[in-house]
Amino acid sequence: MLTVVLARLVRRVVERAMVRADAERHVRVVVATLVFYTVVTVGLVIAFALGGVNLGLLVGSLGLATVALGFALQDIVSNFTAGIVLLLEHPFTEGDHIAIPDAEGEVEDIRVRATRLRAPDGQLVIVPNKLLFTQVLTNSTATMRRRVEVRLELPYGQDAARVRELLLAAAAEVEGISDEPAPRLLTQDLGQDARSLRLVVWVDARGHDPQRVRSELLEKAALLGGFGGEDSPPNGPGTASSEEVRS
Repeated sequence: MLTVVLARLVRRVVERAMVRADAERHVRVVVATLVFYTVVTVGLVIAFALGGVNLGLLVGSLGLATVALGFALQDIVSNFTAGIVLLLEHPFTEGDHIAIPDAEGEVEDIRVRATRLRAPDGQLVIVPNKLLFTQVLTNSTATMRRRVEVRLELPYGQDAARVRELLLAAAAEVEGISDEPAPRLLTQDLGQDARSLRLVVWVDARGHDPQRVRSELLEKAALLGGFGGEDSPPNGPGTASSEEVRS
């Protein structure tokens, strides 16, 4: 009990020292955790030695016990190890939006065993660090900009040059769209009745919601005459769909 109390005190001292040194939070977590367990281990060894326990016999017994516990607690150990590596490598930080095949959300807290995410629908998702370490992980906010695409169908007979001019001008008016690179309107395909277009813009994902930007782009297209959705009038200039592309 005394060893644990001492380890906690030492951990607090180390944490305060690293805060004063302006160390990053993930580094403080790793160092403080390692210091805590090191002090506990040393304290237990000293306590056993003072108690007259044969350390050689104890080490041999612990070796066998460690093998047995390793099989029983392999998930906990793997999550702990993965957490240490994630904190050291720093592939994401609090506030980032990350996604793996089975979970997605904004990072609220990075712990040694698991990471807490806030899902888009508001639910709290606790992801074991082993999954974040072994699966493909997408960090949508690792860069300042995210690409957003709006796909349009322009029937033949329409003035393509005029449509291009109007759409690019409308996109430039939407708040959050970057000027560099500037919005682009690309021809995706030439269909039987219409040409497929892609309106490509870049959004500052940390300062603006890409979904809001995409919605405003569709509204702008609709005001130009029928680019607002799949249910556009048959005789309107075209239809539109949209897709957000993380880059």
